Amino acid sequence: MELVIIFVTTLIASLLSSMSGGGTAIINIPVFLSLGFSVPLALATISLNNVFWVLLASRNYLKGRNIDWKFIILFSAIGVIGSYISIQFVTGISTRTYQLLVGPLLLALVAYTYLKRDLGLQQQKVYSKTRQMLAYPFALLLGFYESAFAAGNAILFSIVSFYTKGFDFISALGYYYAVAFAWVLISALLLICKGYYDLKIMPVAIAGSVVGAYIGSKYGRYKGNKFIKITFVVIGGILGFKLLFGL
Repeated sequence: MELVIIFVTTLIASLLSSMSGGGTAIINIPVFLSLGFSVPLALATISLNNVFWVLLASRNYLKGRNIDWKFIILFSAIGVIGSYISIQFVTGISTRTYQLLVGPLLLALVAYTYLKRDLGLQQQKVYSKTRQMLAYPFALLLGFYESAFAAGNAILFSIVSFYTKGFDFISALGYYYAVAFAWVLISALLLICKGYYDLKIMPVAIAGSVVGAYIGSKYGRYKGNKFIKITFVVIGGILGFKLLFGL
Protein backbone atom coordinates (compact mmCIF):
# COMPACT_ATOMS: atom_id res chain seq x y z
CA MET A 1 0.00 0.00 0.00
CA GLU A 2 2.87 2.37 0.80
CA LEU A 3 4.27 2.05 -2.73
CA VAL A 4 0.85 2.79 -4.25
CA ILE A 5 0.57 5.95 -2.14
CA ILE A 6 4.05 7.03 -3.22
CA PHE A 7 3.32 6.44 -6.92
CA VAL A 8 0.01 8.32 -6.86
CA THR A 9 1.43 11.17 -4.77
CA THR A 10 4.46 11.73 -7.00
CA LEU A 11 2.32 11.50 -10.14
CA ILE A 12 -0.09 14.18 -8.89
CA ALA A 13 2.75 16.36 -7.57
CA SER A 14 4.70 16.39 -10.84
CA LEU A 15 1.50 16.76 -12.90
CA LEU A 16 0.55 19.96 -11.05
CA SER A 17 4.12 21.22 -10.71
CA SER A 18 4.95 20.82 -14.39
CA MET A 19 1.87 22.92 -15.27
CA SER A 20 2.31 25.62 -12.63
CA GLY A 21 5.90 25.64 -11.35
CA GLY A 22 4.58 25.29 -7.82
CA GLY A 23 7.11 22.63 -6.90
CA THR A 24 6.57 18.96 -6.12
CA ALA A 25 7.96 19.24 -2.58
CA ILE A 26 4.85 20.88 -1.15
CA ILE A 27 2.72 17.86 -2.04
CA ASN A 28 5.36 15.17 -1.67
CA ILE A 29 6.95 16.18 1.63
CA PRO A 30 3.83 16.01 3.86
CA VAL A 31 2.99 12.57 2.47
CA PHE A 32 6.57 11.34 2.74
CA LEU A 33 6.85 12.59 6.32
CA SER A 34 3.58 10.88 7.23
CA LEU A 35 5.10 7.64 5.92
CA GLY A 36 8.07 8.04 8.26
CA PHE A 37 10.62 9.70 5.96
CA SER A 38 13.10 12.17 7.45
CA VAL A 39 13.24 15.61 5.80
CA PRO A 40 16.63 14.87 4.13
CA LEU A 41 15.36 11.51 2.79
CA ALA A 42 12.21 13.19 1.47
CA LEU A 43 14.30 15.87 -0.26
CA ALA A 44 16.70 13.27 -1.68
CA THR A 45 13.77 11.33 -3.15
CA ILE A 46 12.22 14.48 -4.62
CA SER A 47 15.55 15.63 -6.09
CA LEU A 48 16.13 12.23 -7.69
CA ASN A 49 12.59 12.27 -9.11
CA ASN A 50 13.26 15.68 -10.61
CA VAL A 51 16.43 14.47 -12.32
CA PHE A 52 14.28 12.15 -14.41
CA TRP A 53 11.48 14.51 -15.39
CA VAL A 54 12.71 18.12 -15.60
CA LEU A 55 14.41 17.75 -19.00
CA LEU A 56 11.33 15.99 -20.35
CA ALA A 57 9.12 18.88 -19.24
CA SER A 58 11.63 21.40 -20.58
CA ARG A 59 11.56 19.77 -24.00
CA ASN A 60 7.78 19.85 -24.11
CA TYR A 61 7.69 23.58 -23.30
CA LEU A 62 10.58 24.71 -25.51
CA LYS A 63 9.90 22.54 -28.55
CA GLY A 64 9.83 24.73 -31.66
CA ARG A 65 11.28 27.79 -29.89
CA ASN A 66 14.71 29.37 -30.23
CA ILE A 67 16.85 28.36 -27.24
CA ASP A 68 19.50 30.53 -25.58
CA TRP A 69 21.97 27.77 -24.65
CA LYS A 70 24.51 30.24 -23.28
CA PHE A 71 21.96 31.47 -20.74
CA ILE A 72 20.99 27.93 -19.73
CA ILE A 73 24.58 26.78 -19.22
CA LEU A 74 25.80 29.88 -17.37
CA PHE A 75 22.72 30.27 -15.15
CA SER A 76 22.77 26.57 -14.32
CA ALA A 77 26.50 26.58 -13.52
CA ILE A 78 26.19 29.50 -11.10
CA GLY A 79 23.20 27.86 -9.44
CA VAL A 80 25.16 24.66 -8.80
CA ILE A 81 27.23 26.56 -6.23
CA GLY A 82 24.10 27.55 -4.36
CA SER A 83 22.78 24.00 -4.59
CA TYR A 84 25.95 22.62 -3.03
CA ILE A 85 25.83 25.13 -0.16
CA SER A 86 22.18 24.41 0.56
CA ILE A 87 22.75 20.68 1.11
CA GLN A 88 24.84 21.55 4.15
CA PHE A 89 21.83 23.50 5.41
CA VAL A 90 18.84 21.20 4.79
CA THR A 91 20.10 18.19 6.74
CA GLY A 92 19.61 20.10 9.99
CA ILE A 93 16.35 21.94 9.33
CA SER A 94 13.11 21.11 11.15
CA THR A 95 9.85 20.64 9.26
CA ARG A 96 8.12 23.65 10.88
CA THR A 97 11.06 25.95 10.18
CA TYR A 98 10.91 24.85 6.56
CA GLN A 99 7.19 25.68 6.43
CA LEU A 100 7.57 29.11 8.03
CA LEU A 101 10.39 30.09 5.68
CA VAL A 102 8.79 28.97 2.44
CA GLY A 103 5.08 29.74 3.02
CA PRO A 104 5.27 33.56 3.23
CA LEU A 105 7.76 33.74 0.35
CA LEU A 106 5.53 31.65 -1.89
CA LEU A 107 2.47 33.76 -1.05
CA ALA A 108 4.36 36.98 -1.81
CA LEU A 109 5.42 35.65 -5.23
CA VAL A 110 1.88 34.52 -6.02
CA ALA A 111 0.44 37.91 -5.01
CA TYR A 112 2.95 39.71 -7.23
CA THR A 113 2.11 37.47 -10.18
CA TYR A 114 -1.63 38.00 -9.70
CA LEU A 115 -1.41 41.78 -9.38
CA LYS A 116 0.77 42.14 -12.49
CA ARG A 117 -2.03 41.37 -14.94
CA ASP A 118 0.06 41.21 -18.12
CA LEU A 119 2.99 39.37 -16.50
CA GLY A 120 4.22 36.44 -18.59
CA LEU A 121 1.39 36.39 -21.10
CA GLN A 122 3.56 37.40 -24.07
CA GLN A 123 7.25 37.21 -24.89
CA GLN A 124 8.99 40.58 -25.05
CA LYS A 125 12.29 41.47 -26.65
CA VAL A 126 14.84 42.75 -24.12
CA TYR A 127 17.56 44.74 -25.88
CA SER A 128 19.48 45.93 -22.82
CA LYS A 129 22.50 43.71 -22.13
CA THR A 130 22.75 45.14 -18.61
CA ARG A 131 19.17 44.15 -17.88
CA GLN A 132 19.79 40.65 -19.18
CA MET A 133 22.92 40.30 -17.02
CA LEU A 134 20.86 41.06 -13.91
CA ALA A 135 19.43 37.53 -14.14
CA TYR A 136 22.71 35.85 -13.18
CA PRO A 137 23.07 37.04 -9.55
CA PHE A 138 19.74 35.33 -8.88
CA ALA A 139 21.14 31.99 -10.06
CA LEU A 140 23.07 31.49 -6.81
CA LEU A 141 19.94 32.15 -4.75
CA LEU A 142 17.75 29.94 -6.93
CA GLY A 143 20.25 27.08 -6.85
CA PHE A 144 20.33 27.29 -3.05
CA TYR A 145 16.55 27.50 -2.81
CA GLU A 146 16.01 24.57 -5.19
CA SER A 147 17.91 22.12 -3.02
CA ALA A 148 16.82 23.55 0.32
CA PHE A 149 13.11 24.13 -0.29
CA ALA A 150 12.20 23.61 -3.99
CA ALA A 151 8.61 24.82 -3.50
CA GLY A 152 7.77 27.69 -5.84
CA ASN A 153 11.28 28.09 -7.21
CA ALA A 154 9.95 28.14 -10.78
CA ILE A 155 7.69 31.02 -9.75
CA LEU A 156 10.68 33.09 -8.62
CA PHE A 157 12.67 32.15 -11.75
CA SER A 158 9.72 33.10 -13.95
CA ILE A 159 9.40 36.55 -12.38
CA VAL A 160 13.15 37.15 -12.75
CA SER A 161 13.15 35.96 -16.36
CA PHE A 162 10.08 38.04 -17.30
CA TYR A 163 12.00 41.18 -16.37
CA THR A 164 15.53 40.28 -17.48
CA LYS A 165 14.88 38.08 -20.53
CA GLY A 166 11.35 38.96 -21.63
CA PHE A 167 10.10 35.36 -21.36
CA ASP A 168 6.46 34.36 -21.30
CA PHE A 169 5.22 31.59 -18.98
CA ILE A 170 5.84 28.81 -21.51
CA SER A 171 9.47 29.81 -22.08
CA ALA A 172 10.04 30.57 -18.38
CA LEU A 173 8.97 27.09 -17.31
CA GLY A 174 10.91 25.48 -20.15
CA TYR A 175 14.12 27.32 -19.27
CA TYR A 176 13.64 26.77 -15.56
CA TYR A 177 13.35 23.01 -15.91
CA ALA A 178 16.45 23.01 -18.13
CA VAL A 179 18.64 24.99 -15.71
CA ALA A 180 17.31 23.10 -12.70
CA PHE A 181 18.54 19.74 -14.02
CA ALA A 182 22.12 20.26 -12.78
CA TRP A 183 20.85 21.60 -9.44
CA VAL A 184 18.61 18.63 -8.67
CA LEU A 185 21.30 16.23 -9.87
CA ILE A 186 23.87 17.71 -7.48
CA SER A 187 21.31 17.79 -4.68
CA ALA A 188 20.32 14.15 -5.21
CA LEU A 189 23.93 12.93 -5.40
CA LEU A 190 25.06 14.81 -2.30
CA LEU A 191 22.11 13.66 -0.20
CA ILE A 192 22.45 10.07 -1.39
CA CYS A 193 26.18 10.15 -0.59
CA LYS A 194 25.24 11.25 2.93
CA GLY A 195 23.18 8.06 3.23
CA TYR A 196 19.71 9.44 2.52
CA TYR A 197 18.24 6.91 0.10
CA ASP A 198 15.77 4.02 -0.01
CA LEU A 199 16.07 1.63 -2.95
CA LYS A 200 12.61 0.24 -2.30
CA ILE A 201 10.64 3.43 -2.79
CA MET A 202 12.80 5.58 -5.09
CA PRO A 203 12.09 3.70 -8.37
CA VAL A 204 8.34 3.90 -7.70
CA ALA A 205 8.58 7.61 -6.93
CA ILE A 206 10.56 8.22 -10.13
CA ALA A 207 7.99 6.36 -12.23
CA GLY A 208 5.09 8.37 -10.81
CA SER A 209 6.94 11.66 -11.33
CA VAL A 210 7.83 10.98 -14.95
CA VAL A 211 4.27 10.03 -15.90
CA GLY A 212 2.81 13.08 -14.16
CA ALA A 213 5.34 15.53 -15.59
CA TYR A 214 4.91 14.30 -19.15
CA ILE A 215 1.15 14.73 -19.03
CA GLY A 216 1.32 18.04 -17.15
CA SER A 217 3.88 19.74 -19.39
CA LYS A 218 2.14 18.56 -22.56
CA TYR A 219 -1.19 19.90 -21.33
CA GLY A 220 0.30 23.15 -20.03
CA ARG A 221 1.97 23.86 -23.38
CA TYR A 222 -1.26 23.04 -25.21
CA LYS A 223 -3.43 25.35 -23.04
CA GLY A 224 -0.97 28.25 -23.17
CA ASN A 225 0.19 31.17 -21.03
CA LYS A 226 -3.14 32.28 -19.57
CA PHE A 227 -3.94 28.78 -18.31
CA ILE A 228 -0.44 28.39 -16.84
CA LYS A 229 -0.73 31.74 -15.04
CA ILE A 230 -4.10 30.84 -13.51
CA THR A 231 -2.74 27.44 -12.40
CA PHE A 232 0.39 29.18 -11.17
CA VAL A 233 -1.60 31.54 -8.90
CA VAL A 234 -4.21 29.05 -7.65
CA ILE A 235 -1.84 26.19 -6.82
CA GLY A 236 0.86 28.51 -5.51
CA GLY A 237 -1.67 30.26 -3.24
CA ILE A 238 -3.06 27.01 -1.84
CA LEU A 239 0.38 25.61 -1.20
CA GLY A 240 1.60 28.84 0.38
CA PHE A 241 -1.27 28.93 2.90
CA LYS A 242 -0.85 25.22 3.54
CA LEU A 243 2.77 25.75 4.52
CA LEU A 244 2.21 28.94 6.48
CA PHE A 245 -0.42 27.38 8.74
CA GLY A 246 1.22 23.97 8.93
CA LEU A 247 -1.75 22.15 7.39
